Amino acid sequence: MASVRVRVSGEFACFSRPECKVERLSYEVMTPSAARGILDAICWKPEMRWHVRRIEVLRPIRFISLKRNEVQDKVAPRTVSGWMKNPTEYQPFLAGAGSDTATPRTTVALRNVAYVIEAVPIVFSPSTENTPIKYMAMFNRRVEKGQCHVQPCLGCREFAAHFEVPRDGERPIDETRDLGVMLYDIVFRQPGDKNRPLFFQARLEHGVLNTDADAALTDEQERKEVLACSYKR
Repeated sequence: MASVRVRVSGEFACFSRPECKVERLSYEVMTPSAARGILDAICWKPEMRWHVRRIEVLRPIRFISLKRNEVQDKVAPRTVSGWMKNPTEYQPFLAGAGSDTATPRTTVALRNVAYVIEAVPIVFSPSTENTPIKYMAMFNRRVEKGQCHVQPCLGCREFAAHFEVPRDGERPIDETRDLGVMLYDIVFRQPGDKNRPLFFQARLEHGVLNTDADAALTDEQERKEVLACSYKR
């Protein structure tokens, strides 16, 4: 089956483990949900969703410990609307030393990362004018031109991701290891219902993480539920 491929890289990355509640600790490899988020940042449409089939690790897995100030407060939508009407009233949250809204936290992140993401679009209501080929061509054009809806990131917003067409001759690292239980994706439900996280047993085989739903999710009902999630905004 035809698919899209995009190379993403960055100086730092943090794909946070959910069991670490305070200090951030990254998975060793990009998660499928983080990969899907990058694809959505480049090309997102409510008529389809991206199904990440594999993630190729191009650089050795290396960690680095960072100390960051994380802002704890959230800006209310009504406040943002007021700022848009009167920009002079804009008051940013300060994350520097002495700020009342920031907390210093340690982050164990990945450094100097590069991946190739391979995915296919799942079209919810296919027709002669609404086909997977249409969205793959749209995605490839945007990658070639460097276009995106929002800046893709590698787990955290401050860790920006550079994306480009995969380079000729570049191969995954020759490393095989068990990665343990990893977050696969989150099923976003209707307002009032709790969103459901799905996990899978991840294993890196010669630098390739197989994230195809048929292989990663053994429960058929979970597989159908996550692939049918439209993430409409």
